[in-house]
Amino acid sequence: MRHLILLRHGQSRINAAQQTQSIFCGQLDTPLTEIGRQQARDAGRILAESSKYRISHAVSSSLGRAAETLELVLQQLHQPPFRFPARAGFNERSLGLFEGRPEQDVLEQFPEYRDNPQFSAFRADFHQKAPGGENLTEVSQRAHRELLQHLPYVTDDLLLVSHCQTIRCLIGVLTNASPQSVMQLPVPNATPIILARSGPDRWQITSDD
Repeated sequence: MRHLILLRHGQSRINAAQQTQSIFCGQLDTPLTEIGRQQARDAGRILAESSKYRISHAVSSSLGRAAETLELVLQQLHQPPFRFPARAGFNERSLGLFEGRPEQDVLEQFPEYRDNPQFSAFRADFHQKAPGGENLTEVSQRAHRELLQHLPYVTDDLLLVSHCQTIRCLIGVLTNASPQSVMQLPVPNATPIILARSGPDRWQITSDD
């Protein structure tokens, strides 16, 4: 295996709604918008037109927005790769009781998640978590474990369609990046992030130019 192509799903309905109101999404299964579907097709064309990659295998999280994004991407490729079954191990971080709820409502009901430093960093913390949810350490562990189960079967390049925080966590594990730098990584919708293998267990972010 030479490259791991990480792709966040296209714009979802909650992504669109968050332009006017902060809503906790997590593993809520929100569908793509038409913009999101077009973003997925555009990403597929970008990958199809590049001579740098040979996508032999592909997989997505089990959430609908990721699975549909992968389907739309694959429709653009000249040679469809082998598609692994969708895997929950690549799902977005769970936000437990907060999922699907506006931030304002959540913080009124759970003021400690606004005011108490032991709870208030839960959005981007590797230890804190929403009630009933996951922290980023747990996401890192389960996503990396899932990836390792797939890598032995990949002959050339693997396309993985997942989610913002999950992609950040995987990059952190694979490149040995610090939690602080991981959380600053931009992960736009439907924009490929390429990791190149530089050793048996070593990866680095590379340009897709």
